[in-house]
Amino acid sequence: MKAFASDLDRTLIYSKKMIDTYGGEAGCQLIETLDGREISFISEKTRENLRKIHEKMLFIPVTTRTTEQYKRITFFQEAVIPEYAITTNGGCILKNGSPIREWSSFIDGQLQSCMPIKDMLEEIAKLPLSQLAERVRTAHHYFVYLIFSEENVGKINASAAKAWAADKGWQASLQGRKLYFIPEPLNKWRAVDYLKNRLNIDEVYAAGDSLLDFDLIAQADYGVSPAHGEVLQHHPDLNATVRPGMQSADDITEHIVNLLIPASQRKQTIF
Repeated sequence: MKAFASDLDRTLIYSKKMIDTYGGEAGCQLIETLDGREISFISEKTRENLRKIHEKMLFIPVTTRTTEQYKRITFFQEAVIPEYAITTNGGCILKNGSPIREWSSFIDGQLQSCMPIKDMLEEIAKLPLSQLAERVRTAHHYFVYLIFSEENVGKINASAAKAWAADKGWQASLQGRKLYFIPEPLNKWRAVDYLKNRLNIDEVYAAGDSLLDFDLIAQADYGVSPAHGEVLQHHPDLNATVRPGMQSADDITEHIVNLLIPASQRKQTIF
């Protein structure tokens, strides 16, 4: 069995801001709203490619979103409905929409070795950057993220935040206007590897854009980042698409579809 394990936001699906920045609005579909606001879009090409991938191999969405946030994406609730999905940056594995209890218990045990989230919140509050944040949020009592205005997000030193968090056994990643602080045990690849062993998956193809996706990309049998990916600033040797933005999602999913056909009939690689 083969699997395609992919990050969602800024890899397969895009905000209006990302579309405005990199183009690709023509033919895209709105797939998420919140309180009447348009949140996320997917391109027509990526939509069709994901349908083909879902029919021929195991498609596993892998996201830092909480389960509730993931379930807001209508495309994965109505059109392509994956049997398995990984949310909360690897903290939760869903099977047919419900958490796998074995994995949840394992993660709870692993988190005992980390600085508790209550203490981490107190430490973050002492940082100058916390004064710049519009809001501070927690996700399932697992991790913390700060939301900044467009004006203030440019003042964040992501590398310094990463180093500061690492000293406490946590990870940091700046994604758009959100700065995430996540305990080390919450790791996307670790959750994918659990499914790989549980389901006897032979090969894993993976995609992601952020530092939180590094292990997912690096440990997969084939991994790639969109050209705009944050992870490429720190790991430039990773495979990357030529085109950024929504077009990179088209290229990534087209490449996976291409791998489904016999080698002699495949198109030349697009990366």
